[in-house]
Amino acid sequence: MGEAPSIFVRRSSGLVREVYPKDSFIYNIYFTAYFTALVFVYLIALYVVPAEALVPGLILSTFLFTFQVLVYSLMSIAMPRSGGDYVIISRALHPFLGFISSWNWFIWLAFWFAFGGYTFSSVALSTMFLTLGLVTGNPSLVSIGDMLAEPIPALIVGTLIMLAFLVMTSFGLGRFIKIQLITFIIGFIGILISAVYLALCDPKTYAETLNRLISQYAGTPDPYNAIINAAKGLGWGPERVYGYTAEHLIKVLPAAYLAVPWTMGTVFIAGEVSQPKRAQLIGGIGGLAFIGGLTVILAFLLEKAMGIEFFSAFSYLFYNPPQGLSIPIKPYFNTLAFLIIENPFLNIWANLGFIFLGWMYMAQNLLNDSRLLFAWSFDRLIPEKFAEVSERFKSPIYALLTVFIIAEVFLFAIIFVPELQVISSIMALSFSVIIMSLAAIFFPYRKRDLFERSGISWRVAGIPLISLLGLASLIVNLISNYYWITDPNYGAVNDISVMAMLLVIVVGILIYVLGIYRLKRRGIEPSKIYTELPPV
Repeated sequence: MGEAPSIFVRRSSGLVREVYPKDSFIYNIYFTAYFTALVFVYLIALYVVPAEALVPGLILSTFLFTFQVLVYSLMSIAMPRSGGDYVIISRALHPFLGFISSWNWFIWLAFWFAFGGYTFSSVALSTMFLTLGLVTGNPSLVSIGDMLAEPIPALIVGTLIMLAFLVMTSFGLGRFIKIQLITFIIGFIGILISAVYLALCDPKTYAETLNRLISQYAGTPDPYNAIINAAKGLGWGPERVYGYTAEHLIKVLPAAYLAVPWTMGTVFIAGEVSQPKRAQLIGGIGGLAFIGGLTVILAFLLEKAMGIEFFSAFSYLFYNPPQGLSIPIKPYFNTLAFLIIENPFLNIWANLGFIFLGWMYMAQNLLNDSRLLFAWSFDRLIPEKFAEVSERFKSPIYALLTVFIIAEVFLFAIIFVPELQVISSIMALSFSVIIMSLAAIFFPYRKRDLFERSGISWRVAGIPLISLLGLASLIVNLISNYYWITDPNYGAVNDISVMAMLLVIVVGILIYVLGIYRLKRRGIEPSKIYTELPPV
């Protein structure tokens, strides 16, 4: 009888620790898909709470999200291996929950990699040409912006940008980190340009600029007040602007969830992070402070520059389109902000900032998904081919290519089955966070020896700190889920989204069962795999 295969694919992962604390900071900021998601944070929040509650609600949300980010950061410090929550939950809680949670991440990261390809053309480039055409008075640029939102151009541009990210990440994480740094510097300068213009603007100046730029398209000489009046005619009023309660502040939380609490991308590549304790905390909490702070500052500046009533009214019309009023722009914060940047060079730079901080997440999704495939394969749950690492580039090439192929299928589906564009994965991702929070709660009690030597064995009044953070993170996520389920204005629950979430879980269960069956057929006892951490 032949000798049973070893538990893991090999004695070393083959991955290299080449991500340092500053790299972790930028990586985690990019992982939030910040500007892509922030567009909808403001729109949703202004639709469910009075506008005056936006800024203080965002401040409160950022504080509450600290628990979630700390859970991921500290658990990654305890188990610094690539593979995201799969390695952590499978060892701290149960292998089944570890796989289901990570499979959930895998599918939705691939979906949003594809969605990024679609919106890179239909939102990012389209907005850039549209605003540049408006501020320069060039109708041809406006037409190009409209054309880029059409299905075929979106498919072509989307595929090309996805291919670009595949090539970019295949040459190794170290090379990508250098590209990441350059784009972040350019993007941050773009943010500063936008912030300065907003800070120097007032509602009177904004109204004059808006009217001058879009009146020929809107069919009225005063689009600014026409927007406010149209909103009033559809039920918008002062109660949507002024005065708020404590519950209003809490109700900002489920909207902010789209963009703010996701500064934990390096958890997926933890085996490639140097100085893990410092890097994960700087990347996680430092990234959250940056994202949360910027979200608050931009909200304040937008309300100050445009006028809080206009900001609220225009956002209201996004959900209640008026009849007889043609507005060539949507109330996306970037479009509203860039209209006042009439210097073409600075306008392009601001748009680049929006693109880099809004779409570089595609690289993180591709990288992180490839590490999930790698980790499953390293545990022999799926074919070992996905754990192969290129000796030259130190990257799992087959895993990266597989994610790209899956995402390309999603891209076709998103473009040619428009119903998929309304899918909300926010509750699905919260499902994985809830499982991770439970893992944090029970980790010190289920894996006492590992906890004691983990470097995070701190206690408060005799209770493990990680357990308290897990409980707090669980409560915050349950609050968000309550509002998503009970208030349809958040747009988190619709038939297609619920069906998609359930389908992902069912398929994940089937793959896990087949994986366990495969292990046993090969003479490997699954329990032996999950009692120890994979090799570094």
